[in-house]
Amino acid sequence: MRKFTVALLLALLFIPLNVSAESYQARAIALHQVHKIYLEDMGTSPEAVRFRMLLEDQLYQNGFIVVARREEADAILAGAVSLADAGVFGGPADISVTARLNSSDGSRLWSINTGGQIVILNPVSSLKFKEPIEYRAKELAKKLSHARNQSAKAAGIKVTK
Repeated sequence: MRKFTVALLLALLFIPLNVSAESYQARAIALHQVHKIYLEDMGTSPEAVRFRMLLEDQLYQNGFIVVARREEADAILAGAVSLADAGVFGGPADISVTARLNSSDGSRLWSINTGGQIVILNPVSSLKFKEPIEYRAKELAKKLSHARNQSAKAAGIKVTK
């Protein structure tokens, strides 16, 4: 009877440990599994609010779904936007963006820090380039989409465009 009691107690001790480990593994997500993104505020300045709105559109155009509540999202995209004046020589203002994509359990999936002078070598594109905030939103969405595709390829998943 004692052996049975000891065996039962040991079994009860190990069951909760195994369940918690399995539930943690179920929550882990890879970048290529991210489809729904909750987009946090990128700052309080008018430029940051505008950037967030433009980024939402660009994420949608790059195959992501932007959701209204954190609970609905596969991942949360947060960051900060800063604007530097054009300076003495004029030209467009400089926009710097730092962003981080975290899974719903808080692990970092992707991050970027981009800024500095925007240089476009293609004369046709440079004629169309008027807005640095919109350019940075497009750049961030494209880089995130590219990183997601690279993650899928690394996992052996065929990427279709």
